[in-house]
Amino acid sequence: MTAAAVVGAVTVAVVVGADPNQPVISPAGPGTPARPDAGAATAGPADLPSDLGWANVAGVSVPVSSQSGPRLTSEGQARGFTHDRAGAVLAAVHIVVRVTPQVGPTVFGPTLRTQVVGTDAAAMRVQVAQAYDELRAPSGVAYGQPIGHLYATLRGYRILSYTDDEVTLFLLTEAPDVSGTPVAASTELRLRWTGADWALVAPAGGTFDQAVTAASPAEVTTFLPFIAGG
Repeated sequence: MTAAAVVGAVTVAVVVGADPNQPVISPAGPGTPARPDAGAATAGPADLPSDLGWANVAGVSVPVSSQSGPRLTSEGQARGFTHDRAGAVLAAVHIVVRVTPQVGPTVFGPTLRTQVVGTDAAAMRVQVAQAYDELRAPSGVAYGQPIGHLYATLRGYRILSYTDDEVTLFLLTEAPDVSGTPVAASTELRLRWTGADWALVAPAGGTFDQAVTAASPAEVTTFLPFIAGG
């Protein structure tokens, strides 16, 4: 996997000029897979809030809700998610997008410091900073600025396990490969309740290389779409 193919949990292609600090809310969400048969999501749905809307962050449409969060979105950050399944799913999406190098250090820096935990959190900070420098050098972007546009679409989620302290879930994303063909990817994520909010548990080694896999058509049907009240 390369920075132009899969960075973090979001499949991306890089275009200079994206601004992750300008969210635009819209009532319609990205395309979603068909709702799976009952029981396909083994840990049950998240019961997403009825007021689900969408915000654009660095080119990715991410779900937002006044009920489930994020409640705070100043300076490119996203914090304040409810202590339930819906809050965990929304937190996973927002944190993952904001730890990609393309959003720039003013966004990924504080996100990594305050919303990523675990033994590999320090390694993840190093990995993302290095990836940012590698992408910035050929682009000519000044240090501190966002680098690219994330060409990814959220397609669904699947909760593997949930407790009040920790949740494991999968996110389904779709993005074009180098030939322009849409490719679906499944990313396994763990989140931990810190006592005040959900935080991402850093993946092994600080990268998502072992957490991201191609999703087969059959696997795609096991994901639940991001639908208000669903």
